[in-house]
Amino acid sequence: MNIKEFLIKICEDIVEENNKILDQEEYKNTGISNHIFSEKSVQMKIGLELINKLKLDNKLQFERKIFNEKLQKKDYLDIFLFHNNKKIGIELKFKTKGIEKNLQKDFNHYFSNQIAHTNAKHSFFWDLHRLNDLVDREEIHQGYQIFITNDKSYWKKKETGNAGKFIIKIDKELKGNTEEITPYISNKEEPNNSHTFNMSQGTPLIKKGMNPPNWLSIDDIQGQKDKDPHTALSKNLKKKLNKGKLMYSTQEIKLEHVVDEHILWKPGIGEKTKLKSSKSSKPIIVSKFAFIIVELKKEK
Repeated sequence: MNIKEFLIKICEDIVEENNKILDQEEYKNTGISNHIFSEKSVQMKIGLELINKLKLDNKLQFERKIFNEKLQKKDYLDIFLFHNNKKIGIELKFKTKGIEKNLQKDFNHYFSNQIAHTNAKHSFFWDLHRLNDLVDREEIHQGYQIFITNDKSYWKKKETGNAGKFIIKIDKELKGNTEEITPYISNKEEPNNSHTFNMSQGTPLIKKGMNPPNWLSIDDIQGQKDKDPHTALSKNLKKKLNKGKLMYSTQEIKLEHVVDEHILWKPGIGEKTKLKSSKSSKPIIVSKFAFIIVELKKEK
């Protein structure tokens, strides 16, 4: 097995366990669940499985510190390992869809109800971009992005961006050999480009890259509800720009080292689980977990 095959098998095991009904007796007796509830636990599960299966000993690190040259700031890899004379970086996201808290105990379904799907979709592509940059600079030889969820919002295709708000626009000007980028707030409310950060089944992973996200919350630009929103947003944007805190809205996503041509959800999407409770005759329907793994490396 190669690294990608190992990662697929580990993710299949995680998804299989999370798609099972909670083992109530085991949970009651031991306090240990057959489910994994948090991203940190997924990170530890994957790392420890790799250590055991590949006999890595001390050649795997969690939260490996790196330096992002483009942003001039510290950054971290979720998992870093050295195997077969190759440096390998792994990034992961674990997003869950829960049920109402007052029903969790009755239906034995304790996953958190996480939201902010638009920013989370961008974070999937942003992690690919970060891994792509590390591969390009040969700080790692291979990269893997993993995304696990039971929330259908991620594999559901959007045809248009969200409307009803101002967006961030970019002016580009060539000065000598340098292209200067100036962000500004649109003069009117218009649809954003959130639909381009699409994670639906079969979505092409375009090697030429993607334009920066242009919705306000991506860089926490406040002022939309102000009496004069355009002025308030413009002021907030300028303040963040001067402090160097515009992290995403000016950054194109580059994917030239992505190996996989399309997004492929495993083991498939659309399957649902029917949760039953002795206290209610009406079941609750929830989506089953699925995952994506995308590989990056330089072509020979």
